[in-house]
Amino acid sequence: MTHNIAVIVDAYSTGAKLAAKFHAEGVAVLHVQSASPIIDFYINDFRPDDFIANVVFNGLAESLVEINRWLNGIKPICVLAGAETGIELADLLAGELGVEGNSTETSRVRRDKYAMACALKEAGLATPYFLRTDNLHTLTEWASGHGWPIVLKPLASAGNDSVFFCNDRTELESAFHSIYNKANRFGGHNNHVLAQTLLKGTQYVINSVSIDAQHYISDMWIDRRKVIAGASNIYDCEELLPYEGEVQEALVSYMKKALDALGVHNGPAHSEIMMTAEGPVLIETGARLQGAMLEEAVIEALGESQITLTIERYCHPHLFKRRLGQQYVLSKHVLCVAMISDQEGVVVDTTGFEKIRSLSSYACHFHLPEKGDTITRTIDLFSIPGVVYLSHEEFAVLQADYATIRRLESAHQVFSLNENVPV
Repeated sequence: MTHNIAVIVDAYSTGAKLAAKFHAEGVAVLHVQSASPIIDFYINDFRPDDFIANVVFNGLAESLVEINRWLNGIKPICVLAGAETGIELADLLAGELGVEGNSTETSRVRRDKYAMACALKEAGLATPYFLRTDNLHTLTEWASGHGWPIVLKPLASAGNDSVFFCNDRTELESAFHSIYNKANRFGGHNNHVLAQTLLKGTQYVINSVSIDAQHYISDMWIDRRKVIAGASNIYDCEELLPYEGEVQEALVSYMKKALDALGVHNGPAHSEIMMTAEGPVLIETGARLQGAMLEEAVIEALGESQITLTIERYCHPHLFKRRLGQQYVLSKHVLCVAMISDQEGVVVDTTGFEKIRSLSSYACHFHLPEKGDTITRTIDLFSIPGVVYLSHEEFAVLQADYATIRRLESAHQVFSLNENVPV
């Protein structure tokens, strides 16, 4: 019988990979499901056989009884959020079980984007101008005083779910009605909206793993987006960056202060930052692993990934602490390319993807549709028809292969669709 147990709340998306990694370290894993049923976006990620049990949260007192029954007197080595929906419950359970985690006193600032912006502002860190409201008149009056475009989004969601870039009052009103008083993709209800002035600059992704409020930056990426009419700014590609550089130095300095301001003391975090003319500004942070990612190409380029470092932080904390103050070393270039569809229909043939698989820099892919699946026009993270990782020692090879992917997409040569079937 194992004497080490990890608890994962909502082991979905990238968090679904944690259990197998813990098993390799001789650690059993107990799963806690924050809500029932599992939302559609995550249902296919859940692997119940990876866990000694699945406890469906049904109130704190009742759930703790069941959790402790499965722990059988063993103190878990961690309570981790596997996905965005598990962040607040993971904090709560860590506190109740006496496990190192992030304080429940600051849980909301790691989940609610308005509370997050307030915490950053209070810490003296740069933020866009922002407003939380449930009133359309208040929103339009505020927007008229701050200039267009205005970004409108839910308070607690992810994956650019219902994020709108509004260029005038008509678009703002339409976006408000699309968000307010509606359910979001993560099972919550949008009782308010968050408005922000648009940040201008270059967007970056920074992933980190923390131990006792000390932060290790695991990987940094340029996050390129495309603006498409009738959609949010959709994912285009992310380019893995070397640690060293003037921009990276500024990003790391700001990011560590932001993690402190948000109370991220332990575990992984995934952050998006805009480098503006005035300096870095946080867009948002999730106290979890980066979602929708494959680690194989990252490990090949860096030797580690945010996932492997999270496991090390809890299974071998003495080794992880040795990394603090060190820098990762980039040995290969990596592009993470989001597939983009301007078609809608049912997939009848996927053999065209072999042209992408044969590219010199092709590394791996995931979330591709299969024959019989439905593809819709790409408007956000949830409607991309797959992700492709490219990796090569020569960056020019990646650039050429990326251009080939976009050319094949434009010519509709990746997937063949029956567009006469209602979507």
